[in-house]
Amino acid sequence: MNIFLRQILTIIFIFLLCFFSTKIFSYTPKDYILQPKILITRDSVDLFVHFEFPWFSEQGKIIISKKSIYSDFWEEIDTLEANSQNYYDTIPIFNIEPIEYGFQFASDNFNSYGYYLVGTKTTFEIEKGNVLVLIDSTVNSPLEKEISRFANDLVADGWHSKIEIVPRSMTFNPNEVRKVKRIVNKYKSLWGKKFQALILVGKVPVPYTGNYTFDGHSDHIGAFPSDLVYVVEDSHLTDEVEYNISANREENWNVPFDGKYDQTTVPSKINIAIGRIDFSNLTDFQETEIELLKRYFDKNHSFRMGNFPKENYGLIDDGFGTESEEIFSATAWMNFIPLCDSIVEGNFAENLKKKYFRFSFACNSGSYTSIWSSINSEICAKDSIHTTFAFLLGSYLWDWDTERNLLRSLLASKPNTLLVGWIGRPYWHFHHLIFGYPFSFSFLRTLNNMNLYNSPGIFGKKGMHLEIFGDPTLRISYPSPPNNFSHYFVNDSLMNLKWTPPEDTTTLIGYLIVERKKDTINKIVSIVDKQTNEIQLKISEEGTIEFLLFAVYKKEFIYGSTYELSSGLVVRITKG
Repeated sequence: MNIFLRQILTIIFIFLLCFFSTKIFSYTPKDYILQPKILITRDSVDLFVHFEFPWFSEQGKIIISKKSIYSDFWEEIDTLEANSQNYYDTIPIFNIEPIEYGFQFASDNFNSYGYYLVGTKTTFEIEKGNVLVLIDSTVNSPLEKEISRFANDLVADGWHSKIEIVPRSMTFNPNEVRKVKRIVNKYKSLWGKKFQALILVGKVPVPYTGNYTFDGHSDHIGAFPSDLVYVVEDSHLTDEVEYNISANREENWNVPFDGKYDQTTVPSKINIAIGRIDFSNLTDFQETEIELLKRYFDKNHSFRMGNFPKENYGLIDDGFGTESEEIFSATAWMNFIPLCDSIVEGNFAENLKKKYFRFSFACNSGSYTSIWSSINSEICAKDSIHTTFAFLLGSYLWDWDTERNLLRSLLASKPNTLLVGWIGRPYWHFHHLIFGYPFSFSFLRTLNNMNLYNSPGIFGKKGMHLEIFGDPTLRISYPSPPNNFSHYFVNDSLMNLKWTPPEDTTTLIGYLIVERKKDTINKIVSIVDKQTNEIQLKISEEGTIEFLLFAVYKKEFIYGSTYELSSGLVVRITKG
């Protein structure tokens, strides 16, 4: 073989080696999420959990940690060599809450992460906490029926709700913000730790704070809308430091003593989740603001009554891929993998027009009203968008106090959207939903996260811009409730409660009946099997008592099992 030919073959060999090495080590966003196969077996005492890890193309360590779901501290339980593949753990079967596992594959130039709840959940969360609902004074009267039903729906899901009317403000008004904040402070003092969620309905005054741009655009640096202002302690807010009038929109300017606060990051731990339901200034829609609000509460009620599609699919429309070291779509993969039965990759709007996806995510270049090639406000107004929990990442649209804003437009769409968030800066963590925890729980874990959940995410942790559009008290799903809950008196001291079962009793195991007095769950009256549809109670004391009836279902999945309660049906008894 002559020297020239040998040189040619050497060059070809080097090229092929480089080509195939690039192919082998070319990562996709999904690769940044560590997804073990999980197999659970059991005996009468323990659950035995088998984790089988994927094969990794480079050397590194798999770090395994676990904790209780409410803990803020991980226990590192083992470190494996890459491609050891198998790990086993044991969970006592009497554990009433699932165990949270954290996994990290760490190498010199690549890291992937995963978080999963595994085990059994045997508790009934029939009293979740208190919710304050603040309603714009101009929409309260037209929505009287819907708000009353929503308040009852909150009660039927274990929440105690209080409705307050507050002023409407179409433009930034620091005096009105302070009025609303005083009302919130009153309930923080009154309720203490029971205050778990704040819901703003209509054009409730919008607070502004900070001096930053979470999308990195220089024409967008300054103050931004932040309902978190309402729950941050007054002593932790200042308005005397930041000075910036460089943003294109005057609303983003921030100067001392203008009523817009200085804080860009959350200055202390927050224990109250916030959701806003605001359809003002959505001019792409033919419907009025009131009609859009009515539609939202109709959707919300229908979801809680178990009337939404049962499919549990996720959709990811990724316009960034691995262009950024933050790997934006990995925030969706990280959450959807533990939550969804299957995940589709494809165009956001086109897929959601055709088929229902419980969870959906899109990221790409953005504007206040659009994500390029994925979705825009006009589509939200014109077409049916079949998703319940929708998440977006794009420039500008996180500045949501704007005309035709995409986040609020998506929430206003028909027929299924109930919760929308701007995620990716920071990564959000809502894998807890699989065991029936409300979204408010995951929102607070995300909001307060600094080092608890690690990820490829770099920017935005504890940002004052974090916001939920929609109802933060929602769970991932609601099974069908029983029907025709009623009562009749047998005599002065005996009363019968009766009902009919839901249509589908495949996974139904029974019914839970609780007593409620003066807006507080007083006691569990009875737990009966699914063959029972009537019980008799002794009523000795006079006054008004409410009884709530829940259908109890057994939900089993690859990560374990839980008991899932339907929304409760209420009967009110007055004796004497």
